[in-house]
Amino acid sequence: MFRVPKALKIRSLNDLRLWLAAITLLIIVLKILIIPYPWPELSPSDCVTPPFNGGNCGFIFDEAHYIPAVRKMFWGEAANNEHPPLSKALMMLGIKLFGDNPYGWRFFITLSGAASVYLVGLIAYELTKSYRTSIISAILFGFDITSFNLSSIAMLDAPALMFSLLGALLFLRKRLILSGLALGFALLSKTSTPLVVAAILFYDLLKDSYGAADVRSALRKWIVVVEKIGFTAAVVFLLGLAVYDYSFHAFATPFEHLDYILNYHSSLTFSEKDLVYLPLSWANPLFPFPRRAYYVITVSVDSKETYHPIAYYGMQTPLWWMTWVVVAFSAYLAYLKLRDGHFPRFEFFTLSWFAFNYLSFFPMAYILHRWVYPFYFYMTVPVIAIGLPEMLLGDRFSEAILYALTAIQIIWFFIYFPVKPQWFIDFLLSLGAPV
Repeated sequence: MFRVPKALKIRSLNDLRLWLAAITLLIIVLKILIIPYPWPELSPSDCVTPPFNGGNCGFIFDEAHYIPAVRKMFWGEAANNEHPPLSKALMMLGIKLFGDNPYGWRFFITLSGAASVYLVGLIAYELTKSYRTSIISAILFGFDITSFNLSSIAMLDAPALMFSLLGALLFLRKRLILSGLALGFALLSKTSTPLVVAAILFYDLLKDSYGAADVRSALRKWIVVVEKIGFTAAVVFLLGLAVYDYSFHAFATPFEHLDYILNYHSSLTFSEKDLVYLPLSWANPLFPFPRRAYYVITVSVDSKETYHPIAYYGMQTPLWWMTWVVVAFSAYLAYLKLRDGHFPRFEFFTLSWFAFNYLSFFPMAYILHRWVYPFYFYMTVPVIAIGLPEMLLGDRFSEAILYALTAIQIIWFFIYFPVKPQWFIDFLLSLGAPV
């Protein structure tokens, strides 16, 4: 059995924070190293109004939407109003500090993505009180290559997840007003984050209902939480929209802006002719969605051997393959705890987060035919990263499986690391690994 050396054992919460900080720092370093790849060949003014060549502009994936919008916002023009403004404001701040280049676009997004690794570890500890679960959760999430890629480029997702996790952590620590404040910032980052708020409030309803004398008393207790979290989050969101609308003369009121956002996203439907990777394929190892190229450079050697020195992909990872196992385990353990008269805190939190941030997309896609994308699963990955070690820690055989899965996750991460030096490419080619 693998044993942690005594010098490396975690004995206190301060030790845990140091370990989480070290993991987070490693992720930050890896992210910063790849920020300038690709570097734009065209000037910013040539990359504002489509059509333009996203590759020559240095854009990766949906940066082609957000960076031109941010540039217009610098000119005082309202842009990309279908999405809330906070993530784009962070991109603007980066450009203000580092210039209109990849460092400016991606710096604060990168920090948000790395901060989420630290927050996953703390949430794992709050839920399980296990140092090992906390550390392994942070490693599994930090070395999830798709999550790493999405949180290394100028998109809305990393700040949205960071503020969502911060709100969840503060909620678990019973700092409800501060939780609502953080969740308000999450709402200002991306339109999907109301699902996070709903998950947290639904979990609290389950908690308040457990052991309550009657439904009325449970609801009274729950309404107080809804007021402190939901009302605070809504106020922060509306104030943020109001500041944006006033600054850019976008809408007369934040309610008009909100109405525009809702109408815009409800209109994004697909037909039978469209190629859509539906939610069941996101975490299904038997019928997975195909690997999606966000930005790939191909190099050919003697017209025989090809490799990709820069390759940002969206794909399933070994952690994603464990999704339904973690969910089934959580549901079963929740049943056992309820049968024995215990409230399944960890299990209900995991299942609530999973249901709202993943299962909600099933009726959207299969019934309403709303456009959905596999990278939406990014918001669900943290609870899978927490659930897997909590499921497997405890006996030697299960822990051996956990350590093997963690090792595979890390190896997978480096094989598909988006920017590879030549020596590493040569090494992978010598092993016959995908490059």
